Amino acid sequence: MRRKWLGIAGGVVLVAALGVAAFLLLRDGGTEESSGNSGEESSTASISLVSQESNDVTSIDVTNSTGSFEVVRTAEATDDGNATYAIAGWEDLPTDTSTIWTLPNNASSLEADGVVEENCSDLAKFGLDEKTAIAVTLHFADGSDYTFRVGNAVSGGGDTYVAPADTDTVYTVRTSLVANFSKASTDFLSKTVLEEPAEDDYPIVNSVKVERKDIDYVLELDYDKNSADSDSLSGSVATHVMVSPVPAYLSPDRSKDVTNGMFGLKADGIVYPHPTEEQLAETGITDPFATATMACDDGNTYVLKIGNRFTEKDDSGAETAYYNIYLDGVDVIYRIAESDCCWATVTPTDVASRLVLATYVWNIGDLTVKAEGEEDMHFEVNATSKKDAAVKLNGKEIDAERFRLFYTFLLKTVAEEVKLDGDTSGTPLAEIQLSTKDGKELHDYTFYKIDDFTCLIAVDGQSAYTTRMSYLDTLRSNMEIFDTDQDFATNWS
Repeated sequence: MRRKWLGIAGGVVLVAALGVAAFLLLRDGGTEESSGNSGEESSTASISLVSQESNDVTSIDVTNSTGSFEVVRTAEATDDGNATYAIAGWEDLPTDTSTIWTLPNNASSLEADGVVEENCSDLAKFGLDEKTAIAVTLHFADGSDYTFRVGNAVSGGGDTYVAPADTDTVYTVRTSLVANFSKASTDFLSKTVLEEPAEDDYPIVNSVKVERKDIDYVLELDYDKNSADSDSLSGSVATHVMVSPVPAYLSPDRSKDVTNGMFGLKADGIVYPHPTEEQLAETGITDPFATATMACDDGNTYVLKIGNRFTEKDDSGAETAYYNIYLDGVDVIYRIAESDCCWATVTPTDVASRLVLATYVWNIGDLTVKAEGEEDMHFEVNATSKKDAAVKLNGKEIDAERFRLFYTFLLKTVAEEVKLDGDTSGTPLAEIQLSTKDGKELHDYTFYKIDDFTCLIAVDGQSAYTTRMSYLDTLRSNMEIFDTDQDFATNWS
């Protein structure tokens, strides 16, 4: 019994002793972890390698596998913000300020997680030999310098090997603190081709013109002042209209990128900063495939030149098409995915609304409708709203609501596609002439036969769209029943 009690007591003492030992180890931070390489140690206590203020970095020299470059301070810190930096020689180019700021910010007060090896005789195994390592030298406002080397990433962890230039002691630091020193100099240039203005400073885009070698016309979209006029009773919901190659209303969803897409446009990469004449010619910018010109009401005009198209394959074999582009005033040739460069491929059909007419009914002054085999209908409209609408048909007063329903059918006149080369020399099958009471709109829509199923719509004498021949059958039918109480047809096959 006594022997059993002594055994229990001894066990309690042993457990207590182990507990005390564990406590002392934890208190002293005596932990050990493997970093995947023999002889590597790390401490939970950080080790300061350099301790300076980020804003006091005046320049940084970097040499990595892509070459050598210098980061320079372009403006000192103010009460409102940090110092600003740029790549030396490219101070005039848009800089990715958030990325370049990581260099002085992370390295000026660099701390190591632990010591791997002191007086290391084989720096190459850590990627810290002269041929492999990234060399970084920080220059500070007080005249001091600090140089260190960046090597390989630690296997299986989030650390990277570093070594100060004046010692062969190898440390580990968090990879996130030094990763950007491996970037090429061009990676610190902004890929935003044209900054998007603040909402309260956003200009009106007065016009966008697209000229291309694969089309024989200028695509021009102009700002529709009626879109911003709260008292206006005409126009479409798009902010712009097409004025060339044909007058047309626009689809707001499909035209927005063309009219406003230069603002905030982001490239996929930098091809050449400060390109030479040879590089401008090589990339197709000297004689561009396309030019997009955006004129704004703040007096600024932006000219985007689109050069050569090329394709690249990714690791999976998928092919992506790109264009070289150049914005006048920003001396950089960018590359941009074809899918983001709408001006290189857009056609009138892509952006045009299917609406042929879009004038609000009570904004009409005069409307004339003619169709082969039917009596001409000339409407005179005097109205500001449905309540006070007065309408005459061929000089006789008629029910304004009947006119409104008939015009609802006309509004459903739809374009199947844009057609610029239609024959307008024949005898028209039908014609719609419309003018607004304020005199701002005056349009003539003329219909010509193309074949038994399709007809051409000319706008103001110019070939513009196609529509179905069955539309004209429905138009004639609705004209015939105007003086009755029959419902107007609004659909056709």
